[in-house]
Amino acid sequence: MLRDEREHSRRPAVFAVTPNNTPDESAIGAERTRAARPWLALLFIGLASMVAQGFGRFTFPVLLTAIDRELLGSYTLAGLLSNVPLLAYLLGTGLTSYLSTRSDPSDLMKIGVTLSALGLGSMAISPNAGTLALALFLAGFGAALVWVPAPGIAAAMVGPTQGGLAIGLVGSGIGTGVMLAGPLTSAVRAATGNEFAWRPVYALQASFGVLVLIGLLTVLRRSNNTTGTEKVPISVLTTVPNWRSITLAFVIFGITYSLFFYFLPAQLVASGWSGDTARLMFAFLGLASIFGGVVFGRISDHLSRQTTMGFGFILMATAPVLTLFNNGFLVIIGVFAFGLCIAGVPTTIGAMLADALEGRAFVAAFGTITFAFGVAQLIGPPFAGWVGDRTGSFQIPFIVASIAALVGASLTVRMKVPSDASNP
Repeated sequence: MLRDEREHSRRPAVFAVTPNNTPDESAIGAERTRAARPWLALLFIGLASMVAQGFGRFTFPVLLTAIDRELLGSYTLAGLLSNVPLLAYLLGTGLTSYLSTRSDPSDLMKIGVTLSALGLGSMAISPNAGTLALALFLAGFGAALVWVPAPGIAAAMVGPTQGGLAIGLVGSGIGTGVMLAGPLTSAVRAATGNEFAWRPVYALQASFGVLVLIGLLTVLRRSNNTTGTEKVPISVLTTVPNWRSITLAFVIFGITYSLFFYFLPAQLVASGWSGDTARLMFAFLGLASIFGGVVFGRISDHLSRQTTMGFGFILMATAPVLTLFNNGFLVIIGVFAFGLCIAGVPTTIGAMLADALEGRAFVAAFGTITFAFGVAQLIGPPFAGWVGDRTGSFQIPFIVASIAALVGASLTVRMKVPSDASNP
């Protein structure tokens, strides 16, 4: 449904949590009392997001060079394998949306963590590229089952007065997983004396996933409430101002992101950086992504959403080029800038939808553009891997990523600011 015109607040998060009625003071007090204990559950939901996304999906780029050396022997094949968890995530997102009206979200999350742990464990013992692909598929599918319901569960636990804080907490687990992947790999290789060790990394992550699953089974309970399932048409997206430009911007973001993110460590190594330093840069990118959503969300509250999105794309355009310079300081700036943007740009795009839609209508519209974003992500890795095999470098994919980001920035020039949308 359209957001009430009387509501003038802007929520800078991708997932909007809006109460149906404004609670009175006694209701708020009761909500706070009820929310005094679920923070342990929120912690484990955040850890589940870290296992499913940060480990299951985003550790592969860190270990790519070693995996290629032992199993693959081709960056083209590596690019194709990078698409496996992306495709699995797309399929998992659709299935999760379908099952959410028939299954308790907490059950879906527990199944997702189970699949993620199985996927990570299978990666650790994969004898060939085929079984590794299957393991990556399990991990990507599990990531969707974890992340799609996670924000809603988190917000429901604490109520509307602290919903945004809860969503931010569980979302930060993803960036934390990305940040830890590099140092964990370096520590494992130092302990084993094998500079190309990668299987023990996945084995440790799988073991941690099992511990997180045990924690979820202990602290996360099924909901006793049953709610109706109002159907919302996909066409609800067309009621959002600038919906075509918003969708295209998310597609361009997916292309830019996939061309740069998955091959950053490999490009740094090809440029003469040590493997440890390259992994440290990847961890630095993950650290920046933890704060990107909050930074961009707050900026978009004071400036227009379009201006903030345009700034994010320009920053994304400069980041890949900076990493190609033989200058450590410029590389650090580029990596940090891109880390901010991979969380900040989607947050701003989601806020544009949240300005016009709420509830299930928002979920339907955001799901539509997220699917388009997911399809776009499939383009980058095979192209970048193919170029890497033939040139021994990822300079061309990185430059293409910068050009695509500039196209994304140009879309904001054509966007019209809704007459009834003025940020406070």
